[in-house]
Amino acid sequence: MSLFQSALDFLAGPGSLGAASRDQNDFVGQTVEMGDMKLRIKRVIAEGGFAFVYEAQDLGSGKDYALKRLLSNEEEKNKAIIQEVCFMKKLSGHPNIVQFCSAASIGKEESDTGQGEFLLLTELCKGQLVEFLKKVESKGAISCDTVLKIFYQTCRAVQHMHKQKPPIIHRDLKVENLLISNQGTIKLCDFGSATTIAYYPDYNWSALKRALVEEEITRNTTPMYRTPEMIDLYSNFPIGEKQDIWALGCILYLLCFRQHPFEDGAKLRIVNGKYVFPQNDTRYSVFHDLIRKFTVLFNLISLLPEICLQLQQYWI
Repeated sequence: MSLFQSALDFLAGPGSLGAASRDQNDFVGQTVEMGDMKLRIKRVIAEGGFAFVYEAQDLGSGKDYALKRLLSNEEEKNKAIIQEVCFMKKLSGHPNIVQFCSAASIGKEESDTGQGEFLLLTELCKGQLVEFLKKVESKGAISCDTVLKIFYQTCRAVQHMHKQKPPIIHRDLKVENLLISNQGTIKLCDFGSATTIAYYPDYNWSALKRALVEEEITRNTTPMYRTPEMIDLYSNFPIGEKQDIWALGCILYLLCFRQHPFEDGAKLRIVNGKYVFPQNDTRYSVFHDLIRKFTVLFNLISLLPEICLQLQQYWI
């Protein structure tokens, strides 16, 4: 038994992928066994790269789930998938983190695709925040109350990650990774880029080491959400939880103004923190100072706990 299969068995108990080795189109309509559950694959929800997300129904209870199927033929990718499962299991249970249910895998030797396959079962949310925002925008500007509710719940999810020991850094916080549950709460998802590793560049770092870290950043982050210190490694500022704080500021700006503060991902503007609020904005002026706090250049201190407390007062 491989290390990866052993790790998943520890996390989820015995699992069999059964039909998971079929191509993603044939996968719909098939039945998959995961532990004590038999799941019928109903439809494709999303796909991209080597990952596919399906809606699946437990034949025993009739309950619907989200089933993420990941294909991998590389050892490093296998490790990354196992790490994603571990993070989800550790973070699960928080009201604003998508709920982990189970996981299973099959080795490439047993797979028809010739690649290792992993299944990750989570709660099924009713939709993506981006789709909700599009619908709201078509009817007019989003209310400050709605902005507050979305942002507060997102902050709570990130705070939960950063409270872990060691802190878990999401690294790819963006509105596309926020879901809306069947109860109407915000759920943070997609921990495939998450890490517990922080970097502390200094003048002793070689060009090769900086290049390797830059490559890591490129693989795991979205350009317009990157922090100044991630773009300019020679600034020698730590790269850790602060990248999530900066991304929260970008999300809040986007919620208010329906555009990203660094829409084009221009490196020079990000490094200098150059963004502007729409002229004569009064509707969202209450959030201006908060956005500035989250996007302070090379900020070494996280104000997230304090800000969560402040937001909670308005929430209650």
